[in-house]
Amino acid sequence: MDNTDLVLELFNPTKKGISRWVKKSECVGRYEQLYPKNGNHWYRNMGLRKFIFEKRKVEGDIEWRFNGLKDGSGTRSIRTDIRDEILKQPCVITGLKFSRGHKIEVDHRDGRYPIDVLIKETQKVEDFQPLLDSLNKQKRSDCAKCVKSGNRFDARKKGCSIPVIEGSLKYEGTCVGCYWYDPKKFLI
Repeated sequence: MDNTDLVLELFNPTKKGISRWVKKSECVGRYEQLYPKNGNHWYRNMGLRKFIFEKRKVEGDIEWRFNGLKDGSGTRSIRTDIRDEILKQPCVITGLKFSRGHKIEVDHRDGRYPIDVLIKETQKVEDFQPLLDSLNKQKRSDCAKCVKSGNRFDARKKGCSIPVIEGSLKYEGTCVGCYWYDPKKFLI
């Protein structure tokens, strides 16, 4: 059995490409050849690149999972008509279209990239927002911290009076209510 088949057996993803979290420590016995020696060598296999891959560290153990299927291009690409419409708008935070050489980028509002936003046919304009590239980089960093810690971005760090608009600071399956999901709501 090759690595691709072993990974699919161990992760057992659904038809939508979603699997359970698999611990690095589970790569023993039958799955020993999946134990990473230099990164995730098995994930580089072409047969697995259709999956959205996530990695986290929990209590000293590395865990991975597949969290959906990538669109045909294997990227987080955005439909051209949506991209064109968003790029006409100013940054949702600064109101600027261009600042000190920083250009507008089309940002996925949900930093966890739900599957319907990755599939071009199901994308909607509301799934995206215009951000200056420097702010988009900051958002990307804060979203990565959220994925790792399970704690959403606290908007008080941006001078807001409340940490989130909906839910709590603990990530509970949605980005709705987080500063980065809809910064305009925090500016009111």
